[in-house]
Amino acid sequence: MPRKSKPSPNDTSWEDLITHDGMCVVDSHQIITYWSPNAERILGRKAEEVLGKPCHEVVAGRAPQNYRFCRRNCPVMAKARRGRPTPDYDVLCTMPGGDVKWLNMSIVIPKARKNALRVVHLLRDVTGHRQTEEFARKASAALRDLLVEGNGHATERARDGAPPLPQLSRRETQVLRLLASGMTTEKVASTLSIQIVTARNYINRVLAKLGVQSRLQAVVFASEHKLI
Repeated sequence: MPRKSKPSPNDTSWEDLITHDGMCVVDSHQIITYWSPNAERILGRKAEEVLGKPCHEVVAGRAPQNYRFCRRNCPVMAKARRGRPTPDYDVLCTMPGGDVKWLNMSIVIPKARKNALRVVHLLRDVTGHRQTEEFARKASAALRDLLVEGNGHATERARDGAPPLPQLSRRETQVLRLLASGMTTEKVASTLSIQIVTARNYINRVLAKLGVQSRLQAVVFASEHKLI
């Protein structure tokens, strides 16, 4: 009777799953047994570089408080061994080139066959979302500080005949609103279908008109004076 062939580490059964997320499968020893093409795209590491290595050494995710979340016998694996799921979570990961990305992880635990535990990590890049949240948080805090200071000077400004608010063009207002959402110069250019140098010129023009030195100051000023 012919013997069944042993499944390869890059098990083709995982390749049958279709998802836009990256997929990393580890065994009970936290060794990577499958690394999908989308995991390669997101994390910048090819399957042949990571298969057979501990996941905590490859992903090396850090929690928002900057402590090492990915480690031997991490909370995810500890729960998985007891058959308990883990809610999705965000970690900071350093790419091969040194860039840092925020990744959101979801955990799937397939039913074990013959005690062969497998833990599937579905990962997605949420860097842009986290950056927008952080930008909005800083802008909101700065706006609160300005409003506290501004309330005491509003009457004085009107009495002293403060100059009228600057007039922004339609395109400049669009650029300012995109900056308020936390977009980079490159993203502004892409969203408006213009050249990066053109987007940079619009941003500099907005800063000059508002009399501020930074994008954050521009957003705070515009929010305070209802320009956006």
